[in-house]
Amino acid sequence: MTHRPRTSGINASLWRTRLVSAAQFVFPFLVIGISWELVARTGLVSQASLPSPSQILQKFWELSVGDGLLWRHLGQSLYRLSIGYVLAMTSGLIFGSILAMNRIVREMFSPILSLLISVPTIAWVPVFLITLGLGDRTVIAAVFLGGFFAITYNTVRGIEMVDVNKIRAAQTMGARGPRLFASVLLPASSVSVITGLRLGIGYSWRALVGGEMLSAMVRWGIGKMIYQARFWNDVSVMFVGLLMIGLTGFLLDRLFIRWLERVTIERWGMVPER
Repeated sequence: MTHRPRTSGINASLWRTRLVSAAQFVFPFLVIGISWELVARTGLVSQASLPSPSQILQKFWELSVGDGLLWRHLGQSLYRLSIGYVLAMTSGLIFGSILAMNRIVREMFSPILSLLISVPTIAWVPVFLITLGLGDRTVIAAVFLGGFFAITYNTVRGIEMVDVNKIRAAQTMGARGPRLFASVLLPASSVSVITGLRLGIGYSWRALVGGEMLSAMVRWGIGKMIYQARFWNDVSVMFVGLLMIGLTGFLLDRLFIRWLERVTIERWGMVPER
């Protein structure tokens, strides 16, 4: 007589683990939110300069459900981010791979890369405003530059740290050029590459917000929404913008980077599945 495995206990344990994890994630925000609300309502701080969480949520509702302006700002920001980041990811992976696989090219460009990687992206925005104009091209260029150096640097370091014995074994079996890169170098360096992509999307997102604030011809975007709110001293709108910046950055990491991790380094056995 065969017995079917009991899955109900496993499912219950899984749900308990997820609930505990969710509670651990939410609890710090609840503590901060409640403390903030109490401080604001007791009058210790003026709500004109520091609105309470309830006021911020009310403003969020007005901007998102009332007139929908929040989604238009966010949509334009994501549009610029997608263009700039895809360009940064593509060129960073290609350029980083070339630098890592060609010693002469690496020795030529490594000093320039080390010099430019230390320059904050926001410092380039005034230069882009003069050379590229006051519109979307400046913001997209800032997004591109924000992600390019992190992706390039981590790609170079990842490929350089690949075990030489793996490369020689693959070459012995006839792997050369693109085949060697796709079958050995990319999987072996994927942990560092994914780290570069994660850093790159964070840097690009921050560069986008700064570029939108400084670019005069940009009418829509989360950065522009925050910048325009200062003229009306509408601190609630500013906090809504800050909230959307944080939430969007978190979701980009969870939805995009974590997906890349699952289909690459976890599938290849580079890290244990979570």
